[in-house]
Amino acid sequence: MSDTLIVFDVDSTLLSVESLDFTVERALRSAPDGPERAAALSALTDQGMAGEIDFRTSLERRIAIAGLTRDSVEAGAQALIEYLTEGMDEMLTRLRDRGVSVFAVSGGFEDLIRPALSHLGFDANTIHANGFTFAPDGAVTGFDRNRPTSRTGGKAEVIAQLKASLGAGRAVMVGDGMTDFEAFETGAADHFIGFGGVVTRAPVKARAPAWAESVDALTAQLLA
Repeated sequence: MSDTLIVFDVDSTLLSVESLDFTVERALRSAPDGPERAAALSALTDQGMAGEIDFRTSLERRIAIAGLTRDSVEAGAQALIEYLTEGMDEMLTRLRDRGVSVFAVSGGFEDLIRPALSHLGFDANTIHANGFTFAPDGAVTGFDRNRPTSRTGGKAEVIAQLKASLGAGRAVMVGDGMTDFEAFETGAADHFIGFGGVVTRAPVKARAPAWAESVDALTAQLLA
């Protein structure tokens, strides 16, 4: 399997939560309209993951609702360390021991997920995700629009680049959302395994060529 590249989604796959939603919910706990804004953000996430709205549109709307600051981002990032999906660390170790190249490619934000992913053995070279932009006062103003992961089809772009740079003969995408499936549908990934161990997104399950309801089931497929 040394010529195989395995790419994992992060939110609701390597992590047991949606990192942006989780961070915003924490930040809004003391805000009078916090529950309403958190619910609106979650609904946009679901729409984007189900392919009902364009990913960049979803991202723009979610950032506008969030009202995050550098401090709340840093606090959320540390809290996310406690929300690694159980069993993923062992599975990733076994894959790496076999010489498999493992990457995390996310429509989420590196600012939030990097500390948690470091506990799963990922470093800056193996994480591809979005990045926040900040105002001088620390307020989140938006996101880096030059990163492929900030737009529809971005995960496919990243996977194609990784395959070319690594000379990988085969790429497998693992994730729960439609953006993950699209990386396979467009041909960048050679195989796709839908992951339902955290949340099952019906449109993805219906179209996925393979499905894993748990980390154990995913491990069995990846290490077969």
